[in-house]
Amino acid sequence: MKILVDLDGTLTHTNDIAFNEIKYGRNQTFQTSDIPVIEDAKNFIERLKALGHTVIIVSDSHHAYVNRLAKEVFCVDHLSLADKPNTSKLAEFLRKNFDFQEGSEKDYLLVGDSKLDIYLARALGIASVLLDFSALEEGNVRALYRARATRIKYGSTYYCRSYEEVVGVVENPTTQLLTLEHKSGEQTVRFLNERNKNGGLTMFRGLGRQNQGLCDAHGALKRYYAFQNQNRSEAFLQDISRDVSRYISELVSKNSKAHPWDYITCVADKTTTRPPRKMEAFLDALDVPTKKVNLFSWSDKVSGSIRQHKDTSSRYKFVDEFVSVTSDVDLKGKNVIVLDDQYTTGATADCLSAKLIDAGACSILFVALFYLADDVGPDVKCPRCGKDAKIKLRKSDGGRFYSCPPPEYGGSGCGWMKNL
Repeated sequence: MKILVDLDGTLTHTNDIAFNEIKYGRNQTFQTSDIPVIEDAKNFIERLKALGHTVIIVSDSHHAYVNRLAKEVFCVDHLSLADKPNTSKLAEFLRKNFDFQEGSEKDYLLVGDSKLDIYLARALGIASVLLDFSALEEGNVRALYRARATRIKYGSTYYCRSYEEVVGVVENPTTQLLTLEHKSGEQTVRFLNERNKNGGLTMFRGLGRQNQGLCDAHGALKRYYAFQNQNRSEAFLQDISRDVSRYISELVSKNSKAHPWDYITCVADKTTTRPPRKMEAFLDALDVPTKKVNLFSWSDKVSGSIRQHKDTSSRYKFVDEFVSVTSDVDLKGKNVIVLDDQYTTGATADCLSAKLIDAGACSILFVALFYLADDVGPDVKCPRCGKDAKIKLRKSDGGRFYSCPPPEYGGSGCGWMKNL
């Protein structure tokens, strides 16, 4: 495998502006000993090489800086002034030196710490690791997790907190994938883990990326649209319920013997939801040891849709106003799993978890089947108006196409479209 590794922030503590003179090439008399290498970074690179992989540093910084670090400190090949997230320079470098071509994306992995790194990997169609060293131990836990959620939604294939975790991805890539992105995937993303006022834990999880635009081959966009499709088949429902049942039964329940889950429920379907009983039918199809109950209901006075509310605050108010917790089930001291189809801003998860806690529930595990990843477009311009084209997916058949979205579809383009 060819492992592309970012430099600043991934291997070195050089994101501070104090290093700009060196990184921009204005100071070329620096000593490599002046560069603070992240602890264990050199061992990390050596371990990847010992496992038989080719490591290549890919950096936006100046050649005079990157060249010396790559050769003298890490002893690997490199590309400087990479122009992330644009793909042309890196693609040409890989084609010329490593036979990169269509179909060989599976042989590559990019490791980086920033949005630009992940967008670059997604635009090339290769798997990526977001390496996040940020701490969660101090400060406002919810605010820190919101910042983490922003990074998760860059859309990386893997999310790691240490070099050791990255090595685990390299050694066992399929098991490290998300539950709804591969049959062997055992991972979820953590949008929240906090102690609540009832003494329990409130936890938000995501099982697959509903990627916007470009993504690596594992993105779950087709499964998301199939789940939302009014004509979804029973075979598809059984297929996805099997994967989620495995997650609930094996990765949640078996690891929670001292913390049993009393109930599993789903976000209620409105009468206008399509397909009808979308979440209720999915809950019915699950094969799990936890008791299934319906805990939420929509008000008869509800009008509109949460999708019409774009920001977190207005979404929260919408759910808070129109969704209530049933009084038929005693929740005092109980631990509850809640299933939803999508995590967009986290407003639904926040609001419904708060309602359950107010009703006396202890621990809440809110599981979103899919979470919305950032929109990453191709390096393609509309041939009619010259604006950036986006990649869209038809809900009817899953076909992908270039689009220059006009204002009526949330864009500022001319409406040009072309199938991929």
